[in-house]
Amino acid sequence: MTRKIGTREDGAVLETQYKLQVDVVNQLGQRIEQQLQAQESAMSTMSRTEASRSRATHVKLTRDFRRVEATFKNLQLEVRRKKAVADAARREREEEERGRMEEMGGSGQARRMQMQIEEDRLNEQIMREREQEIRNINQGMHQVNEIYKDLAHIVGEQQEQIDQIETQMDDANVNAEKGLEHIEKANVKADQNNCIIS
Repeated sequence: MTRKIGTREDGAVLETQYKLQVDVVNQLGQRIEQQLQAQESAMSTMSRTEASRSRATHVKLTRDFRRVEATFKNLQLEVRRKKAVADAARREREEEERGRMEEMGGSGQARRMQMQIEEDRLNEQIMREREQEIRNINQGMHQVNEIYKDLAHIVGEQQEQIDQIETQMDDANVNAEKGLEHIEKANVKADQNNCIIS
């Protein structure tokens, strides 16, 4: 898509498509950022071993996200640069075309045919560029999707650990209550044995 910028296909439709793609990627980026922050705050409530395991994964995901984010920003800068270059080239072509038309007296069938052939070649090149840009965007979206899957996996793993901790706390509570009952029974028996001896 970015390769079309500055070509004859660069128009309102391409601009709209580009803006929509940028909005979608920005929304995904915000959601990932929120999940990374939530993950980081959840680590403060974990035990040290769980937190260290989660932190390693969190660092990897954050690094991957930042790399994708930087690539996206570089792509946006490249689009702005291409647009500026394309606008300058378009203005120059228009001026050259006006000059040629004035030299030819304003009408030339051969010139029109040559322009049509150029336009066809340009359209073919634009279509190839569009296909490549779609592949690039698709690849970037795939990377974002992988980050989401990794985050979901981390959250799932932590839920298991939290459930295990809860189960172990319940077991410890039951064992403590049984131990207290045994101590109370032993204390009562000891009191009864003391009373008989006296």
